[in-house]
Amino acid sequence: MSVRKQTRAAENADPHELNNPVPRILLGLIAALFAWGIYYIVTSGPDSPPALGDQRDRSLLAGPAASEGQAIDSRQLFTIACQACHQAQGQGLPGVFPPLAGSEWVQGDPETLAKIVLHGVSGPMTVLGTTYNGEMPAFGHQFNDAELAALLTFIRSEWNNTQAPVDASVVAATRKATETQNQPWQGEAELQRNDS
Repeated sequence: MSVRKQTRAAENADPHELNNPVPRILLGLIAALFAWGIYYIVTSGPDSPPALGDQRDRSLLAGPAASEGQAIDSRQLFTIACQACHQAQGQGLPGVFPPLAGSEWVQGDPETLAKIVLHGVSGPMTVLGTTYNGEMPAFGHQFNDAELAALLTFIRSEWNNTQAPVDASVVAATRKATETQNQPWQGEAELQRNDS
């Protein structure tokens, strides 16, 4: 017996597909699920009635709006608007987002802080000796004066910051004084120029 024949005898035969088709009942089930999926997508739009969900009214899902004299949850405002960048402990992300804890901008003039939060900042800012060149969004259209005052008071009194509360009248006056500002401040240079 030659070496070639011995090698072939030692090898397994090449695999080949047997005549085992997918059962028709399984194919029918797959087709029915596919058809039901298309029907479901077509008939249920994004404005489906809440009765199809957990049966809560949409106004309940939005939460109550703060009314006159009602306490504003400043911690929740911080969590919604600020925590993603400045972190829960106000430490920011080194080199990316500046800290609020101990920041001279947070502990400084409340009007300047209100300007930052109302209109945002895009450009270089030095915080605790480190220059950050990022972009902070404006929150002036998202929150009213009382909510912004509560938010500013929160960050000025957390994480060992010990500054006085910010009154809604300060935010309102700053909003009025800077109403022509329709874009973010261009870094600390423009903020300081505008303060003088």
